[in-house]
Amino acid sequence: MSSNDESNLKAGHPPAVKAGGMRITQHKSTKEKPEKDVNAEEGDDHINSLTASTSPPKTTLVSGAPVRGNADFPTEAVQHFHNKPQPTHDARPTHDKANHIQQPRK
Repeated sequence: MSSNDESNLKAGHPPAVKAGGMRITQHKSTKEKPEKDVNAEEGDDHINSLTASTSPPKTTLVSGAPVRGNADFPTEAVQHFHNKPQPTHDARPTHDKANHIQQPRK
């Protein structure tokens, strides 16, 4: 028949453990991981070494258009946008009497 480990499997994996009123899943054991061959690691030294890329730097795209840094927004245009003109008149009306409403006491 099947071994003891296979009988504990539910739907191909071990059932969750209930601890503190919550279900906690069991992670796979590390014994299933295959061991690496020592000779294979020696041949992979050229893969792990860092090399400089010879390709040109990638351009950043924003909404499909390339970003050109400050060329898109000249300094004069930004200053003109932020420097607001001084108002010619005061928008708040001045009244001779104070805004006081008489209310009865409780």
